[in-house]
Amino acid sequence: AERIELLLFDNPEAALPTRQFPMEPFGNVWNLHVEGIGVGQHYGFIAWGPNWPYDPAWKPGTVVGFKADVDSEGNRFNPNKLLWDPYSKAIHRDHDWSKGSLATGPARAESTFAAASKSIVVQSRYAWSDNETTYRTRRQDENTPGHRWNDVILYELHPKGFTASAASGVEHPGTWRGLGEKVAYLKDLGVTAVHLMPPFEKPQEGGYWGYSTLSFFIAENTYSFRQEQHEIIDEFKWMVDQFHQADIEVYLDVVYNHTGEGGFWRDRLAFDFNPDNSIPPTLINVDPKEVVGLYNFRGFDNAAYYALTDDKQSYVNNTGVGNGMRCNHTPFRKLIVDSLRYWVDEMHVDGFRFDLAPVLGERDLQYYVWEDPKNTVLQDIADDPILQKYNTRLISEPWGAGGYDPGLSWNGPNNNEFSNGWGTRIGLFPNSTNKPGTGWGEWNGRFRDWWRSFWNIDDFKLNSREVKDGGFFLVGSPDWYRWNNRKPYHSVNFVTVHDGFTMYDLFSYDLKQNHCGPLNPICCTEPNSAWCEINSGESHNRSKSWGDEAIKRQLMRNMFVALLISQGTPLLWSGDEWMRTQLGNNNAYSTRADNPYNWMDWGVWESNDDRHRMHDFVKQMIAFRKSHQYAFAPLEYEGNAPFAWKSAQNTDQVAWDSKQLMMHFYDPSRGPELAVLINGEGGDVTFSLPQGRAWKRVIDTQSYFDLPETLVAQNRPQRDSNNIWLTGGEAVSTADYTVKARTVVVLEASP
Repeated sequence: AERIELLLFDNPEAALPTRQFPMEPFGNVWNLHVEGIGVGQHYGFIAWGPNWPYDPAWKPGTVVGFKADVDSEGNRFNPNKLLWDPYSKAIHRDHDWSKGSLATGPARAESTFAAASKSIVVQSRYAWSDNETTYRTRRQDENTPGHRWNDVILYELHPKGFTASAASGVEHPGTWRGLGEKVAYLKDLGVTAVHLMPPFEKPQEGGYWGYSTLSFFIAENTYSFRQEQHEIIDEFKWMVDQFHQADIEVYLDVVYNHTGEGGFWRDRLAFDFNPDNSIPPTLINVDPKEVVGLYNFRGFDNAAYYALTDDKQSYVNNTGVGNGMRCNHTPFRKLIVDSLRYWVDEMHVDGFRFDLAPVLGERDLQYYVWEDPKNTVLQDIADDPILQKYNTRLISEPWGAGGYDPGLSWNGPNNNEFSNGWGTRIGLFPNSTNKPGTGWGEWNGRFRDWWRSFWNIDDFKLNSREVKDGGFFLVGSPDWYRWNNRKPYHSVNFVTVHDGFTMYDLFSYDLKQNHCGPLNPICCTEPNSAWCEINSGESHNRSKSWGDEAIKRQLMRNMFVALLISQGTPLLWSGDEWMRTQLGNNNAYSTRADNPYNWMDWGVWESNDDRHRMHDFVKQMIAFRKSHQYAFAPLEYEGNAPFAWKSAQNTDQVAWDSKQLMMHFYDPSRGPELAVLINGEGGDVTFSLPQGRAWKRVIDTQSYFDLPETLVAQNRPQRDSNNIWLTGGEAVSTADYTVKARTVVVLEASP
């Protein structure tokens, strides 16, 4: 910028400020000290630069001094657009489009002084509970029971959608407060940490999921029950406090790779490149380069904050969603760490999941090039003393716009990539250099792919490779994390998350259903909208419509068992525990997807016996994992969980080219001796058991035990799972056990 002015508003809706002051440059920083500003002050900034030099004759709503909306260096300054502080902790409301457009181009002369969101000087009034003092002290000890690195059982949820339904039973549905009121449900389920989908301020048309961040310090206003700005902060803190009182950690999904600072937002036009109708017309956005939105970053220094194309007229799409940031350039690199520190130090957050995290590992100005992490903000984060003080969890989504081809093989850390080039960075995130073990965890998308294939594809064998085979994924994907001294818990294992099918839909649909429908209603009325992405979402889902509901439930139980007995950190997607459906939509992110069909439908669960049994099964599986942590959640790759791979005949010659496997945890000095029997075959398999032990059945996922008539015959409650027995499991009186087709069994030896 060549000139920046601070505007103070006593009335935030006024078209002109109360006072206006030019700032002074000091090195690379613009400064101003104004006496008399206090809590409640509304403010914003305007800036001039090479594409729009300062002219004393300029007045709001004029184009005096204007040269271009964007110049050859990528500058996009426009003094008609009020900018809010990227470091502000609150804004007074969303942008009011009825009072002025924040777009450049044809709307360049429209003043947004009245329309824009104003930053506010705020001070929190929240008094943390006495419990919070104790909790924060305990979080500084990485060996605190229940909060060790290998104790984590994660549960992903949408901060609004989790309680938005009136059937959620909370007093304040769809709010931070409502989420805090629902903590008892999660405590009862047994999860130890919640992962909140993006909680930061986003545009009004920013999509249901919230991945279009406008501020990295402000909790989304519309998720708050109270609308006074300090009360939004305090309500968020109250919510965190409630989770901590239940001994549940709180993680935030953070999106530092791009912003929601708008532009190119009009409906797309259809271009028919194949007049013979061999493929449908292509929908293309034709907004010119001049038309973008100015909320904050672009208006202060477009080229410093954003990754620009070589001609500096547009944006590098290294995220797949546009507006990619220069994460390793000084201004934004510093802001990322400052933001994380704020949420940990002030808001008491326990961890973060980083959306499209490879962008944070790019070499500055050489986009798509993976830099040595030690030279990037990835290492800054892993080594930060404030984050380390509270043992903050760091979890990456380790792929970018390039995605990954799960059929390709990993070339190892020396090659710094998979063989498909940019996109996948699974296994390549750094450990901490000053506190080993606290480094980056990673979403293990290949764990998801392998287990989906195993249960849904008949000829997919144990040694069928999604880069690695099934044994690899059962023991924490060691090759990918052990090489730089990371641990099994750094592999965050999941089968379903927000991005893709729900667990129920995974076994109910052959193909995604992302066209016009309840989860994507905008495609019904505005098929050319930028929000109507019929072809969006993964097409190779490894899903299958099994038809029979009892078999679906059996396969879902199999998947929950696979997730919770595999070494690593398990991650569950909200509602899967009671078979929530998205009606086959695997990318329900759009603005109009914020509707009851996409919220957690608690009423469906409450009224259905089958769903209650699934919920009970998941709850008991979580408890089972916790009580057998030595086997399923070791702190180290070696020595903590001795076991043997066995064939169905109890020999060392495992038939890896089949779908049958025994895992024998044989050392009773470590914990209860276990035999895990996996049968993915289409027929029954009889397993010979290790002898000299008295085995009892703990888990058997077969559908027989779950049938209503079986429950009646055995005098069992219709809402309790009959596939898991944490106490009183039936003794196995024979030397073998017949595992039904597509079933998992777990046996435990008596002490």
